[in-house]
Amino acid sequence: MEQKTNNKKYKYYEIKVSIRDTHPPVWRRLQIPEGITFHELNAIIQLAFDWCGYHAYDFEVGATLHDMGVFIELPELDDGWGDYETKNSKKEKIDKYFKEYKRMKYTYDFGDDWIHDIIIEKTVETDKKLTKPICIKAKMADLPEDCGGPYGYEELLDILSDKNNERYNEMREWVDGGFTNWYDDREYVDIEEINTRLEDYKEHAKFLLGDRY
Repeated sequence: MEQKTNNKKYKYYEIKVSIRDTHPPVWRRLQIPEGITFHELNAIIQLAFDWCGYHAYDFEVGATLHDMGVFIELPELDDGWGDYETKNSKKEKIDKYFKEYKRMKYTYDFGDDWIHDIIIEKTVETDKKLTKPICIKAKMADLPEDCGGPYGYEELLDILSDKNNERYNEMREWVDGGFTNWYDDREYVDIEEINTRLEDYKEHAKFLLGDRY
């Protein structure tokens, strides 16, 4: 009797996430599982760039010159005043959006305004299910939190490049104080470390919700 084989196919997505207005560009290329929520995608991006996660975020999908598209965020952030459609990031899954759109925007920290451009580069069919995200390529070190966004970061680099700058000691003490991520080698990136962090993305997604979980 012929033995039945399991021909079930799975898929995963390969995406490139780049932080806008960084020079040289800071980015990560990731393989992520199908069927995850946007909040889990938020956790993946947080871990890939080693953000602290204590600021708000949203995803903007399908925006055009004439249409604001859909904002996907935690529902408690929707104050009802925005003239746009919102979805719950804890419930909304990525698949239908990744099928329809090739790019979207993710913003973290509405004060510093770190905008991440997400490009869905390909969808891959496979016999083996991808159970956790994988970083396959990365450029540039993680960025310092709470430095004022991309332009504040550029100013920080300028200050630290000149020991005669009147703010040099202040900012050197800030980055050395351990309150933010900082590498003097700004090209330093450890993919193995990123992948170790990504292994716990589901637990991290719960952690980021705190009491809201």
